[in-house]
Amino acid sequence: MKRNYYLDSFRGFTIISMVLFHLAYNINYYRPISWYDGTTFNRIWQLSIALSFFLISGISSSLLPSDKNIKRGIKTSIIGFAITISTYIFAKDQLIVWGVLNGLGLSMIIAGLIQKSWKIPPYFAIIFLLVFIGTYNIPRFSLAGIGIFDYLYENNIFILGFPSSGFTSTDYFPIIPWIFAYLSGLGTGNYLKEKNLSKGSDNTLAKIGRFSMPIYLAHQIILYPLVSFFLS
Repeated sequence: MKRNYYLDSFRGFTIISMVLFHLAYNINYYRPISWYDGTTFNRIWQLSIALSFFLISGISSSLLPSDKNIKRGIKTSIIGFAITISTYIFAKDQLIVWGVLNGLGLSMIIAGLIQKSWKIPPYFAIIFLLVFIGTYNIPRFSLAGIGIFDYLYENNIFILGFPSSGFTSTDYFPIIPWIFAYLSGLGTGNYLKEKNLSKGSDNTLAKIGRFSMPIYLAHQIILYPLVSFFLS
């Protein structure tokens, strides 16, 4: 399969945005930044990064057979669990439980299973995106006080999107709402395939995008000690 350089460029732009976001996060830890901590700008920036990753990965899934998506999801999930174990051992104050790689990994597996029996129509991309928006606040207890949902929250079904009040994680991407963002990307990918849109040309952003996973895994290992050295 030939690479889609537009997709690689989008991924490259997003990974750069993520690195800059975490750089600001680290600096803010030592020297509070007025425009960063707890602001609307912060929340929009963070959401734009996460949503982009799920859409990009969903589009990528449309270019792969179902079995490969399932295998890709298993590998991504394993890395996600490794990050959980690493933060538990070395940085409990930054513990990650069901972070972005676990969310992406399970989404890949679900997408692969769906692909076996159903090709998501392109117009479903909009429907899934609207469902994502409608369910976005479920992990923030928006359904608390409603019978069965209270049971789910109280029993800490955090993987599904119903964390208990005592659940904590510095990075958290449950099935609800994030599977809907992923499936929106899958539907978008099916649309792009139908239209046979140009794959673009290679460029610096595309090259960076092809190394998004190692950059994701390594960036905080590099950034945090550097910021700590200069600002602590």
